[in-house]
Amino acid sequence: MTGCDSNSESLQRQRLDRRRFLRATAAVPLLVSIAACTSDTAPKRSTGPDLSGVDAAVRPQDDLYRHINGTWLRDFQLPPDKPTYGTFDELTDRTELRLREILEGLAGAAAGTDEQRMHAVYTGCLDTAARDRAGITPLADLLADIERATGKPDLAKVMGRLTALGVPGLVAVRVHADRTDPTRHRVYLSQSGLGMPDGSFYRDGRYADQQAAYRTYLERLGRAAGVPEPDVLATRVYELENAIAGGHVDLAAVIESMSSYNPHSWSGLRDLAPGFDWDAWLAGVTDRPARFETVVVDQPGYLPVAARLWAETDIAVWRDYLRLRVISRYAPALSTAFTEAHFDWNDRTLQGTQQPPEQWRTAVRVVRERLGDALGRAYAARHFPAESKKLAEELVADLLRAYRTALGEASWMSEATRQTAVAKVDKVVALVGVPLRGRDYTGMTIRQGDFVAALRAADGFEFAWQLAKLERPVDRGEWDFMTPADVNASYSWELNHICLPAAILQPPFFDPDADAAVNYGSIGVVIAHEMGHGFDTGGSKYDADGILRDWWTPEDKAAFEAKARLVVDQYNPLVPEGLTPEQHVDGTLTVTENFADLRGLTTALAAFRLAEQRRGVANPDYRSLFQAYARMWRQCASPEYQAMMLGLDSHSPVEFRVNQVVRNMPEFYTAYGVQPADRMYLEAGKRVAM
Repeated sequence: MTGCDSNSESLQRQRLDRRRFLRATAAVPLLVSIAACTSDTAPKRSTGPDLSGVDAAVRPQDDLYRHINGTWLRDFQLPPDKPTYGTFDELTDRTELRLREILEGLAGAAAGTDEQRMHAVYTGCLDTAARDRAGITPLADLLADIERATGKPDLAKVMGRLTALGVPGLVAVRVHADRTDPTRHRVYLSQSGLGMPDGSFYRDGRYADQQAAYRTYLERLGRAAGVPEPDVLATRVYELENAIAGGHVDLAAVIESMSSYNPHSWSGLRDLAPGFDWDAWLAGVTDRPARFETVVVDQPGYLPVAARLWAETDIAVWRDYLRLRVISRYAPALSTAFTEAHFDWNDRTLQGTQQPPEQWRTAVRVVRERLGDALGRAYAARHFPAESKKLAEELVADLLRAYRTALGEASWMSEATRQTAVAKVDKVVALVGVPLRGRDYTGMTIRQGDFVAALRAADGFEFAWQLAKLERPVDRGEWDFMTPADVNASYSWELNHICLPAAILQPPFFDPDADAAVNYGSIGVVIAHEMGHGFDTGGSKYDADGILRDWWTPEDKAAFEAKARLVVDQYNPLVPEGLTPEQHVDGTLTVTENFADLRGLTTALAAFRLAEQRRGVANPDYRSLFQAYARMWRQCASPEYQAMMLGLDSHSPVEFRVNQVVRNMPEFYTAYGVQPADRMYLEAGKRVAM
């Protein structure tokens, strides 16, 4: 992530929202198209899959991904300002150019309008000279609050106020639909407080280089801020974070326990984790504590560890910790000394990026992060015609029909379970282009010429907007994790709805003139992948209304879990090209997304088959669909980025999102005549039928 969010801190904040088609940390576009495949219209110019990167020396029966993309992978040079680049990034680059045009046309907008707010944030990010003059002063009041806290209750209250600004403290707060009553919202509390991407980065010897670089980063922040003995400061803070990391649940366990539900009364929370000044912290988070009368704890085992550390660690160390958390949070928005330190740690060390992006791109991304709904609506008004929305909705309907058919034919599923599953599919809602209802930014005051103040105002507004949802019913027409300008897609277990932003619904991913096979192999897979999250290892625990409950018969549940074990076993041994054997896929961490990938392609193939049958084609040729699918995942990435994401990302590396998925598809064996001697062949008993 770019802009004023540390990538590692953003990963922590987004960890519990893993149901996205693409990585949370990467810019994301997609190869898609749609068109005549879903409706009877006049003939249009037809375009097939892009085969410009094909390597004829690689047989598709041995490696479909490199057969389609091998020449491109061999010749492409990774841009120095990106840790990864592929089809996704091509589309994101185009989208950002369009967003830049929008933002630069907002000069002179009336004060208090969304246009003025967006322009102020955009131009503030571009004004690096003003940021260099300001130095650390934009954070002076926050740092003074930390210094003035004479006791731990006072400091806990300061930590609560910082939490409301998005500064990671010991505990993260988010508002989300209640898993047992998705008509209402609840407060969720989760593990937090680390500056590195995950607790394993502190514990695992494989990350020794990153550990050393992170200590250096903390020292550089302290030195730039004028703190005495910055090396001593860095050591104290690192050691405290290392202790905090000792209480963190491993990421694989976090993903696996997404359906856990641990509600506590506020008094019960104090009993669960004594030692922390919970009431003082809450007073800093909100002036309406009744909103926290009941909270849901994501990792109950973490809070007692955090509370004990709070009680046992000297207040001076906690002050140092909070100082660096504040500075790190806003480092990319400060003067050059801070931005360079942040880039060297977050981008160069963690991801292998060689140079920062152009400043205008950073500015566009900052606006999209802070005022994404307003910017996305402006984008959709210019670049998302009504015809595209209509065609996308038709394709969704086609895929849902294929899903119902597949459930009706699932021999391993009993009738009782099947009826509930079909009812769930019938209630899927796809929100295409823009949310039905978006943010009202009226209460956000952004003044021209004070960049950090603008970011703080936006962060505080967003937190207050989230807390205000606790006093109204869940609105299924809102988007929590997407904006219309995101090149991505998502699914909500609790709401049973799919978000398809306008920015993903454009060429080369969404094109009315493309062949039906290309459409189904690209955007069709994206949509079906999101539908698949309703029946992955987490989503399968929610019913048609988004209620967390066990609706499977014991026999069906056992059959489903057997499929999950097959998927885990398939992916565990996989090692991305260029990495070492110990750098393999974590099948448990990635199982939900692997399930969605398998269901996505299975459903897209079935929907394409239905569309071809409407045209009178009894035996479709699936090769173009598989070619489009493999082309969609074309990507080049730095070794540092690949290694980091293996431990953090619930999605598998792209080569396996192609090769390992198609190895389970009967249509792939038929289309390419795959035989046991071929490398892509997978024994029938090891395949997963979805």
